[in-house]
Amino acid sequence: MIKLNDIRQPIIKGLKGYTGAIAITAETTAKQPDYPFIALKFTTPGQSVGQVAETVEGDNTGVIEQDLELVVSITCHAKDIAEAHDLAQIARAYFLGKGNIDLSDVNITVVEALAITNRDVFLNIEYERRYGFDVRLRVRGRETFEIEVIENIEIKEVI
Repeated sequence: MIKLNDIRQPIIKGLKGYTGAIAITAETTAKQPDYPFIALKFTTPGQSVGQVAETVEGDNTGVIEQDLELVVSITCHAKDIAEAHDLAQIARAYFLGKGNIDLSDVNITVVEALAITNRDVFLNIEYERRYGFDVRLRVRGRETFEIEVIENIEIKEVI
């Protein structure tokens, strides 16, 4: 089973360390941090990729594994447009370089970092400046379960 926090936490930690900006989960009820900051939103939290692999480990443990693709939307918030843009460039560079290595250490593969786009939002009389991009990631889902083992079979001859 894939737990969302096992994916979200390494991304948040990595982005904060690389960019110096606070990274948070988007669209929560928590108080918004001071600018600049990065917000993550899992827009596609798990789409199956490829075939399911079924194996048996030991005497009675069944294992099902399948790769899942996730799309994470990364949005960089700032007071001015240049700061939001530059933060988005640094965040995207993280996934293309150091993040590729950091995340692979926790079994997350960066498939692609898509183009940066403007995501400004009109507030009341001014804009909140935002730039962002989406990142495609892959992880391997693994489920284990107990299976019954047939110890022996008795064959009776029927005449």
